[in-house]
Amino acid sequence: MISNEEEVLIRELVKNRKTGIVSMQTNQPITKAAKLMVENQVGSIIITNGNITKIEGIITKGDVINRVVGRALDPGIILVEDAMSTPVVYVSADETLENTMLLMGRENIERILIVENNDLTKPLGIVSTNDILRFAPGLLRIHRERLLIETVIDETPEEKNRAHTKFEGFCDDCNNYSDFLSTANGYTLCPNCMGTQLEEDQSSDEDVI
Repeated sequence: MISNEEEVLIRELVKNRKTGIVSMQTNQPITKAAKLMVENQVGSIIITNGNITKIEGIITKGDVINRVVGRALDPGIILVEDAMSTPVVYVSADETLENTMLLMGRENIERILIVENNDLTKPLGIVSTNDILRFAPGLLRIHRERLLIETVIDETPEEKNRAHTKFEGFCDDCNNYSDFLSTANGYTLCPNCMGTQLEEDQSSDEDVI
């Protein structure tokens, strides 16, 4: 673990990334974006008008799922410009990891563009919440607090104090990293530990009866 993680600059994370920026033009279909994500093993693509210094937007896996697949639209017809997020949220490479996480929380995004000298025409890379937490796991506290604040709890009697947001990080019970953490009674748990918690809650309810 890196000491003083909150003071580490986001530049340090970008320097250690193997994959650079993947980009494509606005007039391409969603199927091409999905193919590029798979081929380059990335979760987001910068959308341009043909020049990487003139960024029009960003499209992520979440955009493809929520704005195209989830609406039963044809990804072979829908263009990236119709599903991308714009304007692009970005941060200077000289910003700290902590402030970057806080900005992502305020903007409710999981991926952010890193640029040189706060200049959108000088992109350096894209980092995700997952990237930051792997690089500096101590910042999970900020991520967890953000999610607990943002989550709207729609409870039923059987789901008391349960939030339904899924996110990435370390399980409070087994301490293993998971891409599918969720919150329960104030704790963040992986699917296995969540299942155990559900069984224990059910058993407790039966004992009360």
